[in-house]
Formats: sequence, C-alpha cells, structure tokens
Amino acid sequence: MTEQNKIPYPLLVTDCSSPGARVGILAETGWLAYKNKAGETGAVLFEAVKEVLSETGLSLGQLAGFVYCEGPGSTLGIRINAMALRTWISLEDQPPLLFAFKSLEAAACLIRETESKEGAFAVFSDYRKESWNGCRSDQSGHFSPIEIIDLKSLESWQQDQYFVQQRIHSPGQPPKSKSLNYDLEPLGTSPRFIQIMEPREQPGVFQTTTPTFKKWVPERHR
Repeated sequence: MTEQNKIPYPLLVTDCSSPGARVGILAETGWLAYKNKAGETGAVLFEAVKEVLSETGLSLGQLAGFVYCEGPGSTLGIRINAMALRTWISLEDQPPLLFAFKSLEAAACLIRETESKEGAFAVFSDYRKESWNGCRSDQSGHFSPIEIIDLKSLESWQQDQYFVQQRIHSPGQPPKSKSLNYDLEPLGTSPRFIQIMEPREQPGVFQTTTPTFKKWVPERHR
C-alpha cells in the first residue's frame, strides 16, 4: 500500500477494466479534470486523455506519474491501456513514476466512500458463466486476495454482495448481488484510493488465474 505523502502530483489516472474508459488528472487537492467515456476503448481512451490534458493545460511531459488499473476486467481494455502507457513512458528521457491498482479494490473503496459502508462485504466481477472474480473487504477495510468463485463456493460468501459489470455481454451477476455503477470520480484523493496504488516497473495485466497452454506435438497423419 502507498502512503499519501509518497504520491507525486499531478498524475494521469486511467482505468479500462470495464467498457469505455475512466480518465483523469489527479492533483493533491483532487481531480483537475475527469472523464468517464462510453464506447470502444481503443478510441475513447485516447480521446479522454487528450481532453483532460487540454482542460488542465498540461502535457504528458509535465506529469509526475501514471496510475492505471491492472485488472481484473476486460483483458483487451487493460492491454490497450498498458500499451498506451508503455508508449507514453518511452517518450520521456526521465521515466515518470508508475502505480497500479486493482478494479475490485477500487470498487470496494467506492462503496465505502459513497454508501458509508462500515461492515464487511464482497465485490464480484465477470469471469465466466456461473463463476466470478471475487474479493472480500472486512470491517477494517482490508482486502482478501482476488480469487475465482463458482456458484457452489458462492454459498459460503454470506456478506453483502456487489457486482461490477466488466464485459458488454456479461454472463450474469451473482444471484444476491447488487449492481454497482463503477466510477473513479468519487474517489479522487481519498486515502483509501491512494493506499491501494502500488508501484510498478512496467505496465502489466493482473489475472486471477495463470493461462496454461497445451504444447503442440506434431504427429504424422494416418
């Protein structure tokens, strides 16, 4: 977790874990500009970045660092975001600082901020049919590791449940969950949000499972 006084400003914050893009310039006092744009990520991410830079009169070279959502979520959206960050970082002689956060932890922070939620609860997002990415937040605000939860194991998750849709064609949310309008604007410089930002050397993609590939063995057709 990152302390408030260890964060440099201004920061470009980008989140493409859900359809569209959430983009803002964050200063010590809060958002200088913020956009939540719907549409195809490859287009709206760059549109939103251009707009927030224009509104603040800043250039990429004047930013102290970048903050991005590494997942879980839309793999394509997160990869487009990571690709853009690698390009922007490569343009600078002195690489800016880079921080990452996880979407389900940000969603939990959003619930705490907007609903004054004090008890324990769980946050889920799309994975596959009848299975979800899941994360618990206890009464102290600590997070459990993000894991894959299937319909059977969902029975042991008795806390209040929230769901973040991260795919346009969602396979469906947990039966007892409440839909959450995922947005970073209410977070800004909330200490909760700052604390989930973690330093990174390079932009990457967080995945709850490690992809496995079956080795192809050439065989003679008979």
